[in-house]
Amino acid sequence: MLMPGDSAGLEGSSMGDMSLPTAAVSEVVRIAPQPGPQQQFLESDADIVIYGGAAGGGKTYALLLEALRNVDAPGFGAVIFRRNANQILAQGGLWDTSRDIYSGLAQMRLTPTPRWLFPSGARISFACLEDEAAVLKWQGSQIALICFDELTHFSRAQFFYMLSRNRSTCGVRPYVRATCNPDSDSWV
Repeated sequence: MLMPGDSAGLEGSSMGDMSLPTAAVSEVVRIAPQPGPQQQFLESDADIVIYGGAAGGGKTYALLLEALRNVDAPGFGAVIFRRNANQILAQGGLWDTSRDIYSGLAQMRLTPTPRWLFPSGARISFACLEDEAAVLKWQGSQIALICFDELTHFSRAQFFYMLSRNRSTCGVRPYVRATCNPDSDSWV
């Protein structure tokens, strides 16, 4: 069985092909980014990267792959934000897609928040920021990777407040990844 830290192409700045075991058998499934924007997004070493484009381009999937990059680092934490819980837990949505990718690599927990716990102690969590005050629940947090799925759904104030939580003691340089659909009226 492939475990985080094995040669799965998750280390460094290149995502390459990733080998993931299926949950039911020891068969290995290879996952690679789509050539073009998805691959460029995953290969960037910039502190903040925003991946924009029309629906169906693989942006959310890319966020889920990005979160795997450092799961072999003890204490690593990533949080993937959506505006509300339904956008995380809806049928065929973010949580369901994460199960397709992460099953067999980590333990799934749904309470108090949906999260994946990896053997190294790393975790990938899913959370919502339904209103402006929701950011205050994150006071004192240290989040090595902050992801915003559909950044245009969040306010400028929410984004910049959460940047103050983007810090790390796990040895991973803090960074931010976001996706968005075109929206000419957005602050993004």
